[in-house]
Amino acid sequence: MTRSSIQNIYNDHCFYAPAFLVWFAFSAFLSSFNKVIFGNDHMAFPCPLLITSIHFLIQWAFSYIITAYVFPIPLGGDIVSSMPWKVYLLTSIPCGLITAFDVGLSNVSLVRITITFYTMVKASSPIFVLISAYFLGIERITISLLMIVLIIAAGEFLTVVGEVDFDLIGFLTCLAASIMAGMRWTVVQHRLNSLDPPLKSTLATMRVLSPVMFIAMAFLSICIERPWVKLNGYFHSAVHFWSILGLAAIGGTIAVIMISCEFYLIMKSNAIVLMIGGVMKEMVTILIGVKLFGDTINAINAAGISVVFLGVFLYKVSYHMAKMQREQLNGADIEDYDTVISPSSNIDHGKDGQEGEDLSAASVSNGSFHLYSIDDDDDDDAVEGGMSFEIEKKQKDKFFDDGSNASVI
Repeated sequence: MTRSSIQNIYNDHCFYAPAFLVWFAFSAFLSSFNKVIFGNDHMAFPCPLLITSIHFLIQWAFSYIITAYVFPIPLGGDIVSSMPWKVYLLTSIPCGLITAFDVGLSNVSLVRITITFYTMVKASSPIFVLISAYFLGIERITISLLMIVLIIAAGEFLTVVGEVDFDLIGFLTCLAASIMAGMRWTVVQHRLNSLDPPLKSTLATMRVLSPVMFIAMAFLSICIERPWVKLNGYFHSAVHFWSILGLAAIGGTIAVIMISCEFYLIMKSNAIVLMIGGVMKEMVTILIGVKLFGDTINAINAAGISVVFLGVFLYKVSYHMAKMQREQLNGADIEDYDTVISPSSNIDHGKDGQEGEDLSAASVSNGSFHLYSIDDDDDDDAVEGGMSFEIEKKQKDKFFDDGSNASVI
């Protein structure tokens, strides 16, 4: 196996592996960390939304300092600073709100349900990824997609039925978070891909989204939790207060690393790759829940989550096969084009009004049609004149029969 083939294998299958591994580790760590702080069986901090808003505030402060003062040009802070307010708000508000609702609802659900059941419910996010991708025009709904969605939904139903300590409020909260997560993948990627110039780094993306995330989460905390009431008399001493604040800072640091990897994957890959990686992350979190928190998985739970993962695997196979078919069709279309060289009879490149042995050459490459006139008398064989056209990938007989298929770049 040659070095180039190994490189191709890495680029095709392992390019995102380092970012995924860091994302898996810190996401599972953060879920476990939040479970310890918010869970009724552990520290039971009464204001999970408030702590989450502190996480977002840390992300905002960190990303702003790094991109505005430390590495403004390499990390794209200059692009964010020069971004028009309309573009900034149209990107920051929808993406920030969806992300805030996803993370906030997830942390609230951890108060009432186990981390294993939480992870099983969140594994249903592929359904909502597909639905949101369809409404944004990114994905077409086909029979195979509908069947796969039904398989995932059936697996989700089994996980709910098999849960012994079922909590309806916790389940509904986690399901709402799963819906937000599905929308989050596609909406954030859709908005980021529409930016021109694009954002250069994950920290620049974090700088754009985190202000709205913080404001939205702080607003929800004020409206729902009323921290001034719940925290009244909660802190036993100054040491207790600073220890809780320190834990919030640790969680915020973990979140910065996790979100950085997540935004990197959003910017560099696609929603389907993220969906697959997300489900693999859920598997890691389930193992941690079982080993670390003593969560139990019965036969129905195991069957349900297995069906969910089967559905995701089938979608991966279906997506890969469809992609290969598209590439084969595109390759066949390009091969149907010929390079046409004919004597020039309508372009006068001769001297003193005389036509020479000039040739006009038309060629097609990478979906572009190029027309050149070549002067045979020129020693350097320089191209004296040329026009470049973009064409649709149609059969050559249709293209050459109708010149309207070409449009000047």
